Amino acid sequence: QWDAIPLAGKLQIFTLIGMLESYGEILDPHYTQGGLPGYYPPIKANRPELWFNLYDPFNWFDEEKDKVRGRQCEINNGRLAMLGIFGILSEAKVPGSVPLISGLIPEYSGNPMIPFETDFTLF
Repeated sequence: QWDAIPLAGKLQIFTLIGMLESYGEILDPHYTQGGLPGYYPPIKANRPELWFNLYDPFNWFDEEKDKVRGRQCEINNGRLAMLGIFGILSEAKVPGSVPLISGLIPEYSGNPMIPFETDFTLF
């Protein structure tokens, strides 16, 4: 559970997510201006410790049709994952709000929209 993770762990998670997001945002053209959504340029050999690419470390998907289909699947899976997360958050906060998983998710007494509520002790 999120509340059981120490502050240092939470900051590591957010730092890694922020690094990946900022790496994807520096592309030209940006995905909102005609670029490819879900595309990350190869990171292999940009730094000495990076031996593999991020999403295709062994170059299995070299064909262009696989890349197009893979990007579309990635977008659709991301949308489905967001719906699933919001469904779980809703059921945990308001039991019975999602009839399909009613009773399967324990009630959460905290506030899911305040991730550092219990242990934000930097200041």
